Amino acid sequence: MPTLAITAVDSTGKDLPDVQVRTAYGSDRGGLVVQHGGSHDVLAFSGEDAGRVADVRVTVKELVPADLPAGSSAVEAKPADAAGQPLTKFDAFDQVSLKNPNTTAVSVRVVYLVYDQPKDGSPQQAVEVVPIGGLTTIPAGGTSSVTVSGDAKTAVQKFSHGPAVSIKPYFSR
Repeated sequence: MPTLAITAVDSTGKDLPDVQVRTAYGSDRGGLVVQHGGSHDVLAFSGEDAGRVADVRVTVKELVPADLPAGSSAVEAKPADAAGQPLTKFDAFDQVSLKNPNTTAVSVRVVYLVYDQPKDGSPQQAVEVVPIGGLTTIPAGGTSSVTVSGDAKTAVQKFSHGPAVSIKPYFSR
């Protein structure tokens, strides 16, 4: 579980000190367990020069071992109503059903992402990143569900019928 320092840079590699970088999965706070072979996070940029961001420079500030077996497969997240009936991410769902395809238990967190609708040629950014529930451990080959409440419930009701939303589980501890 790394804690990363992420600096936005322009097309020449020059730092953009007025640009703030946010992460969806918490790699800048030590919240993302990186899988063997690599992982990713969703970044969003804000500030006056955010439109000039061409890349990022990443420095590992801290590295903490985490227990995630090599070859672990991603957990599947499916939205559902209060009774557990399947819905789409574009519906006002009440819970997220999580399915663990692995032969060992895994721990995940879930975020609800809302993306902007940029002009042609501009990159799409996450404008809302809302945690759904907390750390959830799913048994080997099993399922679990996370109730949508609080800020997540508000966000789902507000944005669920929009064109660009996503539900993402990620390994954490």
